[in-house]
Amino acid sequence: MRTGTSAVALLAILLACGSVAAQTFPSGFSHQTLAGGFDQPVGMAFLPDGRILVVEQRTARVKVFAGGLVGTLGTIPGVNAAGNEQGLLGVAVDPSWPGRPHLYFHHNASNPARIQIVMYSVTGDLTTPSSTNLALDKPFLLLHDIPDNATNHNGGTCRFGPDGMLYVSLGDDASPCAAQDITDLRGTILRLDVSGMPGPGSGPPAKSAITPADNPFRGPNDNARLYWAYGLRNPFRFTIDPATGNLYIGDVGQSQYEELDESTGGENFGWPWFEGPVRFSSCGGGSPPPSVPPIASYPNGSGAASIVPFTIYRNRLGGTANLGNAYEGNVFFSDYYQGFVRRLVKNGSTWSPAPPVPGQPTSENWADTVDNVDALVGPDGAIYYLKQFPGELNRVAFHPQLPQIEAPSTVSAGQPLLVRCQRNPGDTILLALGLSMIPPTPLPGYFGFVEIIGGPLALGVADANGNFDVILSIPANAAGITGHFQCVAVAGVDNFISPKKSVTVVP
Repeated sequence: MRTGTSAVALLAILLACGSVAAQTFPSGFSHQTLAGGFDQPVGMAFLPDGRILVVEQRTARVKVFAGGLVGTLGTIPGVNAAGNEQGLLGVAVDPSWPGRPHLYFHHNASNPARIQIVMYSVTGDLTTPSSTNLALDKPFLLLHDIPDNATNHNGGTCRFGPDGMLYVSLGDDASPCAAQDITDLRGTILRLDVSGMPGPGSGPPAKSAITPADNPFRGPNDNARLYWAYGLRNPFRFTIDPATGNLYIGDVGQSQYEELDESTGGENFGWPWFEGPVRFSSCGGGSPPPSVPPIASYPNGSGAASIVPFTIYRNRLGGTANLGNAYEGNVFFSDYYQGFVRRLVKNGSTWSPAPPVPGQPTSENWADTVDNVDALVGPDGAIYYLKQFPGELNRVAFHPQLPQIEAPSTVSAGQPLLVRCQRNPGDTILLALGLSMIPPTPLPGYFGFVEIIGGPLALGVADANGNFDVILSIPANAAGITGHFQCVAVAGVDNFISPKKSVTVVP
């Protein structure tokens, strides 16, 4: 990270202030601290059963959050955490877990100074969602010759894409022009095929053994064939779209701009010829090579700044805390020091700032005072993120404002029935009805979240009090029929649905 203030100094500032300001999110969102007491947590990953792994930068401990408890899997040996940006930086879970119970780590090492990517087998309760009984077992070294001559610009993320490949971010090692050299593993995103690992012994394997056949660079050496993209200064964090496989990379700037890059493979993002959208420097004179501009950037000013992607958002199948269709495919990014979260939407091939939503702190910032160091979308559709100071695991969930429905439980045959839907003034409201006959046999289903049985009954707009009233004429021969009513509030691309209200017609 680029820091105008060291992490230690930042902690001192927070302590001097006496308390940390509360996080601010838009209306309808809740913020919850799930667990505290971590010692400078820096990276996280989900197990398929919902348990959360957390790695601590300085202690090199690997922890698991499950069932409201925190356990420790073990400590990665030989981690060099001497520099402000060094340590145990990233963790990933094998996509075939628990069939392949392996974890992958990104860390600095010493004697000689280098960055390593290492995998560990794991033992314990591999399929018990509430258990913290997991332990690191045998290590296998995947890469051990990544330069680490400086203490900063290490990158630090390792994540699996939907293609099953392991992506790894590496900084320029404070050697800017190294980011334009695809032969020496600096200023890059690597793409590795680890499906055949661990190999014999303790590693490392030949690089050809972990090189995907469809990587974009064919040479000139084995290092280059591992490259996915390059021309990056310090891609500390990136996130991967589970739908498209695209990467969204936060590249920490030097003195002018922080930038967010979108990668589909093979890109040169231009550092150090460019920093964000502007020219910065050169490598050996001449004209800059073709490069891909960022999809977003912002001036980093005179203080501390470090861009950290928050997530690319995809609603989860069956997720109980999904953000809804309005957020589908949005890219969120944050700043580690400044604490804001901003949101981008894509129109065609162009990314642009998302329109503000009710309750967000400013027209530009979707959220404030988040201080995120790593974030992921959970299996429930909520966003989970880590704060280093204090060491916390947090959850941001969406609680939509559902319409309410009012109606009596019974109505006499031949009499009118008033059904009232309530939400916000001006909302478009649909009242839907399903019927069942008692006796002889209930008709299949009623209006629900998936389908309408019986069809829409009325459509209108809520009045100044937020009410939409529908008066029904109940036939004189309708005794024994039960109507199941639900109100649907149509808000943009999302529908918010009330609980069911059943009304039985009596003689």
